[in-house]
Amino acid sequence: MTEAQLMEVRALSITYGVDRAVDHVSFSIARGTSLVLAGNNGAGKTSVLGALAGLRLRGQRVSGEAVFGGVVLRTGDIAQRIRQGVRLVPDREKVFGLLSVADNLRIGAARTRNNTIRLDDVLGWFPRLAERRGSLAGNLSGGEQQMLGIGMALLASPQLLLLDEPTLGLAVPVIEDLCERLARLRREAGLTMLVAESDSQWLAALANTAAVLDRGRLLRTFGTLSQDDLSTIHDLMLGLGANGDEADRPEDHHATV
Repeated sequence: MTEAQLMEVRALSITYGVDRAVDHVSFSIARGTSLVLAGNNGAGKTSVLGALAGLRLRGQRVSGEAVFGGVVLRTGDIAQRIRQGVRLVPDREKVFGLLSVADNLRIGAARTRNNTIRLDDVLGWFPRLAERRGSLAGNLSGGEQQMLGIGMALLASPQLLLLDEPTLGLAVPVIEDLCERLARLRREAGLTMLVAESDSQWLAALANTAAVLDRGRLLRTFGTLSQDDLSTIHDLMLGLGANGDEADRPEDHHATV
């Protein structure tokens, strides 16, 4: 693991009973970059993010290794992730619906002792949250709830932000606005992000590198996201799950992106 790398994932495998959701996946993320895990539903994206966040589900078995900032992350140790600065924004149930926006943000800020990102910073990135501070989180639109979930995670001053399907269920104008704000976050805060996304339309807006997953295996990585790269990813995702070629899927594909 080099000094420029924030996280290195080595041969990560995840099974649920006899079903293998993730199969010997290896990749690394450089500091200050954004990597998108692209793949259709069932590709294993959420399982990868959950394992890296320290979540451990009943009947789940995890093998392999994740090294974060030179520290080996222990399987199922959420407290260790919090200390190291790894935060997950899940695809659902990301806010406390019966609490106000302001109270949700207070909870986010209370999860760390080292708040380098302040409430004013978050409200500057997401001004709509300032307008809705007194509203119940459960009454927010889908886009507003996504912004609130991200804002709560940011108030913990993370080193690595894990975003699971941030565009899911949102209207196109809302997604465009969200992507612009995430890009601003990367520029202004130097935040490292790992994003799971199933819609190839938004990959370049969400990240600057990509890895394509299919049925738990790493199919291909992209160190850049040129128009040609995006077209290739789009074509790959259209074919995955239909007639994907197993011959192109090595047993343990390691990528540094």
